[in-house]
Amino acid sequence: MTMRRLFVFSALVALSVMLNAQPSRPHVCYVVLKDVVINPSLRDFLQRAIEQAQADNAECLVVQITTPGGMVDSMQEIVRLFLNSPVPIVTFVAPRGGNADSAGAFIVMAGHIAAMAPASRIGAAHPIIMPIAPVSPGGEERGPSESERVMLEKITNAVVGTIKAIAEERERNTKWAEKMVRESAVLTAREAVAQKVVDLVAEDIYDLLQKIDGRKVRTVAGVKTLRTKDAFLHEFRMTAKERFLHFLSNPSVAYLLLLIAMLGFIMEIYNPGAILPVTIGVIAFILFLYSAALLPVNVVGVLLIIAAAAFFIAELFVTSHGILAAFGVVSLLLGGYMLFPEPGAMPPNFYAYIRVAPGTLVGAGLITGGLMIGALIAIVRAQKRQPVVGKEWMIGQVGEAKTDLSPTGTVFVGGTWWTAEAIDGEIKAGEKIEVVAMEGLRLKVRKKA
Repeated sequence: MTMRRLFVFSALVALSVMLNAQPSRPHVCYVVLKDVVINPSLRDFLQRAIEQAQADNAECLVVQITTPGGMVDSMQEIVRLFLNSPVPIVTFVAPRGGNADSAGAFIVMAGHIAAMAPASRIGAAHPIIMPIAPVSPGGEERGPSESERVMLEKITNAVVGTIKAIAEERERNTKWAEKMVRESAVLTAREAVAQKVVDLVAEDIYDLLQKIDGRKVRTVAGVKTLRTKDAFLHEFRMTAKERFLHFLSNPSVAYLLLLIAMLGFIMEIYNPGAILPVTIGVIAFILFLYSAALLPVNVVGVLLIIAAAAFFIAELFVTSHGILAAFGVVSLLLGGYMLFPEPGAMPPNFYAYIRVAPGTLVGAGLITGGLMIGALIAIVRAQKRQPVVGKEWMIGQVGEAKTDLSPTGTVFVGGTWWTAEAIDGEIKAGEKIEVVAMEGLRLKVRKKA
């Protein structure tokens, strides 16, 4: 009986040793970046992905990307992450028809292995700077000034140096890398492989892993032979915070945030002391400032939206029969249209990602204008409504000053907003007032004793 137990125990130990001796299935991490604009939030996400892949002891990190480009500073930081990564980085322009334009070309070439799906493209990497005033005083679009041309040349030379350094480090074609910047050259997937700009063409991520299996790559941690055939795939996704910050980089979102801030401030001016509108307005404006830091915002567009707010505010206190409100709507629409650069100022396919969607622009403008006009109509009708016992009924009525009267301002009497004039000195907002006379639609008031 003892010998039998000893035999069973020995067999179990031997089986355990055999199982542990078998090689484990290789592990590959990957991220999918679809139609992303390169910005600080993307940089932070990729940094976290590299750190997690290293902690998981992954064979490599596959970065599947399609992008129209983005910010140069963020691109350079992502390139540094890839060049100094201890984990092999495999960049992959996919799916079919994908693109790595502008700053995306740098990121793809910075991978230890660079691949592209059939019918994809890479290039158009010439840097762009926006003129301070893209429109001349006469209303015609102007070209860059002499100082802007000098600045563009300096930036171009610096960017050329960056992409050539990447190509040298990854043993890729430096001449074509330079052409993609200086001449905005674009290569298809097969052309890019033929010119040694990227390493291979793959149908999808599974085909990619089959083709790179056994390749040796040199990282800052040393030379590593990839084991990616039949590897277990683990996808990294953005956290809720990262998705929110990336969401703020959407131009339509930036426009709506500025619109919400404008409406919040207008409501506070119209109705002093209301806490919620101004609170929402301040938060929206702060979020807009973050979005503006991620996008090439045109200052002319911002000024037009501010002018729209001024027109709407003036309409609340000046009887213009809707003319100022109409100018406000027009200014709002023009501001949204000009908030971001014109198509000709950006690399191919980039403008589609940095403009306010036409539906958002028109819808938000019309809804805002409609609300303002509706509010004005309601105010005018209330003020023109004839009292049951005549104008004398207003004399002696008690109300509240909604703005400072020094001497004119706004008061609330008899359930209606009125323009009023203080006859016995300044009256502070919130103080009780008494109507002593009425001239047309303007009240003469004094502080309630």
